[in-house]
Amino acid sequence: MEEVKKDLEQTNLLQEKHIKESIRVQRTEYVRQQLKKRKEAEDALLVKLLEEQRVIDGLQEEIRENLEQTEESSKYNQELKESINAQIYALHGISKDKLEGMKEYRRAYYRGCACALFLLSASLVVLCGILHGFDSEICLAMLSCSGLEGALLVQEKRRIWIADVICRCLYLMVFPAMTVLFVCYELEYPEYELLLPYMVMADLVLLVFAAVSYFFYYPYRAEKRKARNAREHIEEIEKSARKEVRRNQKSLKRALRKQTRRLKKEERRKEKEQQKEHGCRSFLQSIKAGWLRKAVSELPEASAESEQESEQEAEKTS
Repeated sequence: MEEVKKDLEQTNLLQEKHIKESIRVQRTEYVRQQLKKRKEAEDALLVKLLEEQRVIDGLQEEIRENLEQTEESSKYNQELKESINAQIYALHGISKDKLEGMKEYRRAYYRGCACALFLLSASLVVLCGILHGFDSEICLAMLSCSGLEGALLVQEKRRIWIADVICRCLYLMVFPAMTVLFVCYELEYPEYELLLPYMVMADLVLLVFAAVSYFFYYPYRAEKRKARNAREHIEEIEKSARKEVRRNQKSLKRALRKQTRRLKKEERRKEKEQQKEHGCRSFLQSIKAGWLRKAVSELPEASAESEQESEQEAEKTS
């Protein structure tokens, strides 16, 4: 009885071990299949990405060549235009240096006027401070006007062109207004009390305008438009790359289908040839077997005839 129990326990242990091993094997096989599927998906994605990158590289090379040609042609056209213009100006007695001086004259004139007006405004502030004290009403008004001049003058290239023109015109009007206010104060004209609040409000408004025009200036406005065009171009390149990849995949699938059909046709042709060869062999074998059967059936008759002939010859001799 004890031996029987031991045998039963051993068989149960072996069955449980076999079940566990089979479950473990199934789990391992499932994990292996999942890893294989993931690897296949990653390989397919990698192939697709490499194909897209190849197409994009080709398009980028074409774009680079077109850009180089465009830059060279634009540079050549600009140089040709400048040389033609210089020759025309030279025919009229205007050299290149004179032409550059004419271009810079207006800007230099404005800068000289702006510097002179600012120095005059500063001297007027100092004069008011000496005459009436730096804490007087007229001196503070002159200081506010000088601050407005500085706000209008600073960073003239950091504003849009409309705001720059307005600021230049207002800057040229500040010193005459300061002079009128100073004369009215010194001569005790009643217009001084009327002009002072309007001057202060105008200073504040113009100061705010100068600050807003400076801080709302966006130097990359044209580049932003170019960047938008570049993004659209990049999207077009990506779309064309995806279309090219899909086209290549479709052509590859068509080639694979054609190859499979061709292989199937070859297999069917080989099968037909094998069937024909097998039929010919079976036909020849059947003919050979019939001939052998016929030959075997004719052997006894030939032996009997030979015996009869031998008996007849024996009788004749006797």
